[in-house]
Amino acid sequence: AVVSTQSGHYGRGKMFRICVLLVTVLAVACVSGFQYDTCNRLFAYWKPWTCNEDNLCWYGCQEGYCWSQCNGAGTIEWDGPAGTCNTQYHLNTNIEWCWLNGGKLCSSNSDCDSARDNTCSGPCSVG
Repeated sequence: AVVSTQSGHYGRGKMFRICVLLVTVLAVACVSGFQYDTCNRLFAYWKPWTCNEDNLCWYGCQEGYCWSQCNGAGTIEWDGPAGTCNTQYHLNTNIEWCWLNGGKLCSSNSDCDSARDNTCSGPCSVG
């Protein structure tokens, strides 16, 4: 069977390949769009962290101090908006993180809401 168009004829095989190509392009576009909408989804259900939707970084309270996800080695492969955390990179399910400037003492993640956008007080490390 042949499908007629104004510009010519397409066999079923060519139409199938065109459809597969369009579906693939749409799927990649959808997946890429979700990459920049929230923090790394790998940790969303089993870590007690809070997502900073402004910069896509996880943050929280650990050992009485506020911390945040940061980009160290993950910067190399991150093509997201400047100032945002890599939403895909992890090293054996560990994110890169740092203690936050400001000396904020905390006992829960919500205590760090006001410090979540502070800069790192030291290097970005994995752990």
